[in-house]
Amino acid sequence: MTPWEVAVAQADVTGHMILYTQAPIVEGFRVRGVLLAPHGSTAVRIALGAPGTDVRGLHALYEIPLVRDDEVLSPWEAVDRVRHEAGAPRLPSADHSDTVLGTPLTRLVEDVPGEERPEDRAHALLTTLNRPAPSDEEREQAESLLVGFLYLPEGRMRLYVRHQDDPDVVGCDVRLTEAGPAVIAEVFPRSRERELFEEPGDDPHCAAVMNLIH
Repeated sequence: MTPWEVAVAQADVTGHMILYTQAPIVEGFRVRGVLLAPHGSTAVRIALGAPGTDVRGLHALYEIPLVRDDEVLSPWEAVDRVRHEAGAPRLPSADHSDTVLGTPLTRLVEDVPGEERPEDRAHALLTTLNRPAPSDEEREQAESLLVGFLYLPEGRMRLYVRHQDDPDVVGCDVRLTEAGPAVIAEVFPRSRERELFEEPGDDPHCAAVMNLIH
C-alpha cells in the first residue's frame, strides 16, 4: 500500500469508530481514540476506556493490521477483533509487552468470528440515509483526511490529520465545547501551517501537534 492508501483505510476505520464514542463497543467500554501506528506501520490502534475517560485513564490499546493476505481491513472487522479481545474473559494475547501512552498495547493478528449486531447495521443504514459517508473514491481523491482522534484531559480532543502531499500526521488539539463550524472549518487548512507546529511530546502517533484551542 502507498502511504496515502494507508491513510484512506485509516480514515475509513476512524469514521466508523466514531459511533462507539457514544455507545459501548463492549460492555463498560467505549472507543476513546483511533490512532495510526507509527514508524510506517500499516496498522490501526483502537483505544478503549470507560465513558468519560481520556488518555490518562485508558483501559487498553489494540493494534490491528490494516492489510492481511492482500485484503484491506474493513471497519466491521476492526470492531469484531476489538470485541472479541475485550468482550469476554480469556488469556491475554501473546504479544502484549509494549506500553504506549501509559497503556498496555495488544496486537491482534488473528481472524475472529464476525459478530455484527442489529444496532451496528441500524447505525450504518441511518447515517448513510441521513448523511452519506464518503465513498472510497472520494476518500482517495481528498486533499486531506481525518485519520484518527484521541480524548485528552480537560475536555480536549486531538484530531489526527493527513494531507495527500505530506506523509506526516499532524495532531490538532481542540476543545470540544468550542468545536463548532468555525473550528471545524479551520482544522484542515491550519494543519498545513508549519510555523504553528510543536513537538508531539510522548505521542508517537504524529510528527507534530498544533493548538487550535481558542
